[in-house]
Amino acid sequence: MALAYLKRIDKLLYLCQQSASTGNVETWATNLRGVYREAAIRMTEGEVSDIEGDTKVKIDLVKLTDNTIEKGEANFRNIYFLINNHSLKIKHKRTIMFLLDALEIKLRRIMQKRNMLLPSKDDPRMAITQR
Repeated sequence: MALAYLKRIDKLLYLCQQSASTGNVETWATNLRGVYREAAIRMTEGEVSDIEGDTKVKIDLVKLTDNTIEKGEANFRNIYFLINNHSLKIKHKRTIMFLLDALEIKLRRIMQKRNMLLPSKDDPRMAITQR
């Protein structure tokens, strides 16, 4: 069961990479949301609220769509706010991609910390199986 779980996460991350390569922000966000659902069970409450976004904080449209956005603002709430507004999605696609990229990196770091990613072939743990 654990291997199937890791393979699902690996497949979703692969789909995120493919969507990022083609610039398809809707598919990227959807696949990233799937990664989040798989990883959320092992995340702390603080990490979950950081990834989801705080509903009590008012979204500052000027800051989100300016070149001054920061990686800390990468959360699903801000991303979906921009994606679901058609004119903002077209005008600020670069901003959306920056936020998606930063959010994916956040998720990958959390999952790496909790050993939720499949090891690469270069990982020393794989050396035993190669003999």
